[in-house]
Amino acid sequence: MASHLEEKLQHDIDRIRDKVREMADLALRGLEDSVRALTTGDTKLAYTAILRDSRVDDLESMVDAMCVEFIVRHIPVATHLRFVHSVAKIVSVLERVGDYAESINRQAILLSHGEKGFDYSDFEQLAGVAVEMTRQAVRSFLDSDLTLARRTIELDAKANRIHQKIYKRLEAEIPVGSDDLSRLFSLLSVSNRYERVADQAVNICEEVFYMLTGEVVKHRSKGDASILFVSSGSSCLAQIAEAVASTLGGSQFAFASATTGPGSPDPAVVDFMARRGINVAGQIPMTVDAVGSLENYRVVVAVDREAARALASRTFGFRTVVLEWDIDDPSRGLGVEETQAKAYAALFDELLERTTVLIQSLHGTVSALGTSK
Repeated sequence: MASHLEEKLQHDIDRIRDKVREMADLALRGLEDSVRALTTGDTKLAYTAILRDSRVDDLESMVDAMCVEFIVRHIPVATHLRFVHSVAKIVSVLERVGDYAESINRQAILLSHGEKGFDYSDFEQLAGVAVEMTRQAVRSFLDSDLTLARRTIELDAKANRIHQKIYKRLEAEIPVGSDDLSRLFSLLSVSNRYERVADQAVNICEEVFYMLTGEVVKHRSKGDASILFVSSGSSCLAQIAEAVASTLGGSQFAFASATTGPGSPDPAVVDFMARRGINVAGQIPMTVDAVGSLENYRVVVAVDREAARALASRTFGFRTVVLEWDIDDPSRGLGVEETQAKAYAALFDELLERTTVLIQSLHGTVSALGTSK
């Protein structure tokens, strides 16, 4: 038989869950209204949804206060402490979802005065995925369902594909005048917001994992956290950059390398990298054409000028960052072994510095790099 303290603890947990459920219902309603307002031009519905968002903000403050009270009253440990910690994160996410819904409704009002008969089917599809992900994410929290949380995270790739499709469609349009440009900006903003809702649903699921298992999955390597280095076919610069970055970044990111054409590792490079504690022997460079689509890479780095020229005609994802490092291949024109070794050492130091900055900007930390020679 449960003690009075256990009953009080469960009562307070249920109260918090109920408020999270209410907050989620309001945020979801705002999203659903935004879809209808967007596709039908119903400005009254949009204004009503905008006014309702203040209740979402009030509930966030209320749940935050309840979490503080819960900690003071029960001094929770282990599972209950993780519960209250995750709730604080989840209500912050839901408040942000409410803000996204409000923003979309405001854009729907602006778009209602523009072009009639616009095809919003892709937007409806993206919104449908985002709403379903949010609903499932909240349900995974309320039901403590890890399997549902995992399935919800897997849906994020679908949302990204639809968002990319919308972006390409809007990118192909040529605006005529400032009004047309404003319309395209509003449409892109709407697509961005729905895609961000899907991302926030993933954040909720990650908090569910932490709450139930104590496992932090937020910073695991994901498909959209992959980095590709590209260099000319006659150099090994991309391979060196990949090897250095992999050593620095560990398992936090997925690194890859490619060349603009066929080639093989320079034996001098293999030997030099081995002395630095990095093994690139036996690697066969993949060409950038064999890589296929570059749209899912988070970062694509053109290590040298030839790679930059080759990538100029390629299509990248909306969120892909393309960098040009313009590094010279030290093996060209160097016949003296000692001079070549010094050039490779300078190259290594430059790549080490650049990849360190890159990884720090993406993650904030780097692992220790081996210094064996």
